[in-house]
Amino acid sequence: MILLLFVVVACTREVQVPYASLFSETELILRIPQNSLTRAANPDELRISDCNLLIYNAFGDLEERSYFKGSSVYNTRLLRDVPYTIVAAANLGYALPALTLEEARQYRYHLAYPDEYSRGMPMAAVLENVVPGPKRELQLERLMARIDLEVNRSNLPPGILIKITDASVGNCPSSVTLFPGSQAVDCFTRGFTHSNTEVEGLNRTGGLVSLYVLENCKDNTYVELKAEYHSDEYHTDPGERVTYRIPLQELRRNTVYPVTVSLSGTF
Repeated sequence: MILLLFVVVACTREVQVPYASLFSETELILRIPQNSLTRAANPDELRISDCNLLIYNAFGDLEERSYFKGSSVYNTRLLRDVPYTIVAAANLGYALPALTLEEARQYRYHLAYPDEYSRGMPMAAVLENVVPGPKRELQLERLMARIDLEVNRSNLPPGILIKITDASVGNCPSSVTLFPGSQAVDCFTRGFTHSNTEVEGLNRTGGLVSLYVLENCKDNTYVELKAEYHSDEYHTDPGERVTYRIPLQELRRNTVYPVTVSLSGTF
């Protein structure tokens, strides 16, 4: 008897996926939210002079990093349907060294001096677990709060003159995290300051002056006013000033805080 053995071989066809199709061309656009409270003054709240973009994979490792100037648009190629975390930081003046997402979370930007804003206000944005697409927008947030300060003299007795000569932020944070919720760990004793003609708005009805301070989510910051004082009973000597201190609550980034100082009574 002859046994016939048939061997059936199943062939599979290897499908070649074009390498380029694995990626998505993505345009990252930096936006600065604008509203009726936004000011292009000193510092310029709308200026972007330099930008960092850091792209982290799902494991928190750095996939791509770029530091560039003169643009608010960045083009890249990312894997399709893969989540990334994208961190942007503007107006820092240097390339960020954060090689992992955790390092970016812990990173603190330091001011060399209280009003170091000539290149624009420091800003940051974070997109977490976002998949690539043709366009992705990053809404930048200013890392500072703005204090809109005004002085109410309606309760002062007749004959009393109080002329504000200086307005500043006391115990002012000198560093801030890129991610929200920053608390002060190091401070300038005297922070952002306006003096003389810069505070004229505080010496007229309805006028105001804006002070800026890095985010500080605890209440150890204050506004300090210095003023000349004149009344029938007392007056400050030339060069002498009276001081008023106004304690502040926590100051969140990208937020405007109206503060009215009401003066009353006599010395």
